[in-house]
Amino acid sequence: MKEFIKRLQKAPPANAMETAIDLLSSVLSAVEDEYSDVPCRPKNWQSDGRMYPPKEDSQVKCLDRPSLKKYRSKSHYSYFGLNGSIRVETKEGEILLDKPGQDGRTTHELDV
Repeated sequence: MKEFIKRLQKAPPANAMETAIDLLSSVLSAVEDEYSDVPCRPKNWQSDGRMYPPKEDSQVKCLDRPSLKKYRSKSHYSYFGLNGSIRVETKEGEILLDKPGQDGRTTHELDV
């Protein structure tokens, strides 16, 4: 997880939500391919120990934040802003990453 966060922080900011989701997905897959001995088999996501990018069926409603999409995973939530911002936090609320979009705003600066 530390290497994933480190690489995501160093990556250029995204300018749109889909670009941010693609960025997170490509960085996560690259780190898992490099450091995990577990082959990529998305159908085994619940049991193989590998981290996988968010999928639409893991989206959580974010009714009060129309500029965000929120996804749940086993131990954290990922937020993506329309401006390309990305926030990753544990289910306990610890912020692991708060990456602004290309416009400099973070997810929590949207819809306020």
